[in-house]
Amino acid sequence: MFSMSLEATIVQLKLAGAALAPSGSAFEVALVEDCLAELSPKQRELVDSWAPHRQREFATGRLCARRALAVHELDGGDLLPDAEGLPRWPEGSVGSISHSRGIALAVVARTSDYSLLGVDLEQTTRLSEAAIKRVVHPLEEAFVGSDQLNASILFSLKEAFYKAQFPRWRTTGNFHDLALEVDLVDGVANVLEIDARFAPELASLQFAFRLVDDYVVSLCWM
Repeated sequence: MFSMSLEATIVQLKLAGAALAPSGSAFEVALVEDCLAELSPKQRELVDSWAPHRQREFATGRLCARRALAVHELDGGDLLPDAEGLPRWPEGSVGSISHSRGIALAVVARTSDYSLLGVDLEQTTRLSEAAIKRVVHPLEEAFVGSDQLNASILFSLKEAFYKAQFPRWRTTGNFHDLALEVDLVDGVANVLEIDARFAPELASLQFAFRLVDDYVVSLCWM
């Protein structure tokens, strides 16, 4: 049973997603619940040996993805992961799924509108001092200092970045490969510096985020 406060957070995240999601995309969010009955036989076989909480997160994330695809009148099929764990989105679509502490969400668009799309949801109260050091690029130190909230925003934005670029280029990296300039007033960010291993066009990615209770939701797209 989820608390009323988490249900209220879902309502606020839906509003935030509607404001954040780029034009033409679809954003869906839901409480992580026991919706294994919604899985296809192939999906159930995939998650059969997983821990119960991972099964629930997978099922709810896929449910959000199917709902977002339905907005575009696309059939998501099984949305099974590929060899590297990425959902196999139907032809003509691009999407991303995230979940954190009882909440799952997904964003989907047509490839005719967007070539890259990444979403991330994080709690803003979890990063330790050591984790902050791993996340923050030297160019971002003045913005963050020892502020856990600002570090969490950067963490989420960078996770959205990696989710957006990885399906195309399969480039792995760490948080210090990317430095962002964050505008806390408008809830947007832009690239200050990016490692040369990444495609140069990624410097023009668009970023946006919103704070909802003790969560931050971030989107990245091109």
